[in-house]
This record gives sequence, structure tokens and C-alpha cells, in this order.
Amino acid sequence: MHLDHVSARSARHVTDPGERRRLAAAGNDMVVEHVIEFPDWRRELAQLLEGLDVFLVGVHCELAELERRERLRGDRRVGEGRSHLEVDLIHAFGPYDLDVDTTGGVDPTLVEAVLTSWRARSGPSALTANGW
Repeated sequence: MHLDHVSARSARHVTDPGERRRLAAAGNDMVVEHVIEFPDWRRELAQLLEGLDVFLVGVHCELAELERRERLRGDRRVGEGRSHLEVDLIHAFGPYDLDVDTTGGVDPTLVEAVLTSWRARSGPSALTANGW
């Protein structure tokens, strides 16, 4: 199956990892949100994305803000974020290419910091630096 560049709108709801790889391999720049809940998920992502240009960003915020956001959204179980941090240890499975703190929200300065780091990167992605 040959995939040409697709619009952000048509790719917005792609959830299948294999489809994401095909879209990226076809030359589409993608920003994908993915909580890495388990070490195996990180290994699987590293294998799935091998050979692609990956920039892994760890998105953090203070626990009180995380729980406030859960309550506001209404589609999350309050305490799910705490569980990800304290039980699943989601940020302990390996390094990121960049860590950002979104406690104060996401503003143009934060976006520019991510883009600057992405443009200045050298060497392999943190996703593959340790073999996964």
C-alpha cells in the first residue's frame, strides 16, 4: 500500500501503531501522544519506529495540576495520573530527548523550546539510545 502525504485532519485519529509507522515512513511529519505505561511498550515502540526520525518528549506536570486537569476533563478517572506516576512509574523506563514541564500550561515559549531542541538534536533518539 502506497501512502502519500496526508493532511493533519485525516491522520488525526489514527490509533493503530502500524498505521502510524506507515504514515511516518511515507514522509509525513507526525506528533503522536502516547503514554508509555510499561517498559515493554517502550521496547515495542523502539522496534516499531526503528529507522525513523524520532524525538521523544517527556511531558510532566505537578501532581496537583494533573489531578485538577483530570477533574476538569471529566473523561478520566481521578487518580489515574497519580497511578501512572506512582505505581506504573511511567517516566522511569528510560530517558527522553527532551523533558518539558506543562504545570503552567503550554504557551508559545514552550512550543518554541521543543522545536529548538528538535532542530538541534544530534545522534540517535533516546528511544533507541539504550537499545530500546
